[in-house]
Amino acid sequence: MGHKTVDVGVRGMTCASCVASLEAALGRVPGAERVSVNLATERATVTYDTDLTNLPALAQAIEDAGYQVRTETVTLPIRGMTCAACVNTLERGLRKASGVLSATVNLATARGTVTYLPSVIDPKGLRAVIEDLGYEVPEVTGPAEDVEQRARAQEMAALRHKFVVGVILSGLVMIGSMPELVPWWP
Repeated sequence: MGHKTVDVGVRGMTCASCVASLEAALGRVPGAERVSVNLATERATVTYDTDLTNLPALAQAIEDAGYQVRTETVTLPIRGMTCAACVNTLERGLRKASGVLSATVNLATARGTVTYLPSVIDPKGLRAVIEDLGYEVPEVTGPAEDVEQRARAQEMAALRHKFVVGVILSGLVMIGSMPELVPWWP
C-alpha cells in the first residue's frame, strides 16, 4: 500500500522527557519510519509503512507509553442495512478509513459507533465513507434529535417538576403543622 503520515493529538505530556519517551515508544512500532513529537502543540506526527502497521497499533503504543490519544466518538444512524453481511461490510470499510481507530455497527438499532482522530477525519468524512459503501446516513442536525437524549431530557424535566411541587407542598404542610413558628399564619 505505501507510506502514510498521520498527526495524532496526545494528552499527558509535561516536559521534554515525555517527548523523548513518546518518540522512543512510537519508534519501536514496526513500520514507524519518522516520528516527531511536539510538546507545545501536544501532537505526534508519524510516517509509517501501511503494510507493516496501522493507526490502532500506533494509538496503542501511545497509550502503552502512558499518554492519552485525543479521540472523538460519534454514533451515526445508518439506513439500508438488512443483514449481518451489511454490518461486516460497514465495519470493515470504516476501519479502513484513514483516522478511524474502531468501528462497531449494530443492525438492531441501525447505528454505527466510530472512534476516530479528529485531526484526520470528521463526522462528514465518516458519512462519506458510509455512503460510498452504499448505505445512507440521515442528516442529524444536533444531539437534540437523538431519541435517547430527548427521552432523558423529558424524564429530567418531569422529575424537576415533581421536585419543585413536592418542596412547595411540603413547606406548606410544615408551616400548617407548626403555626407557632409563623405568627402571621391563621
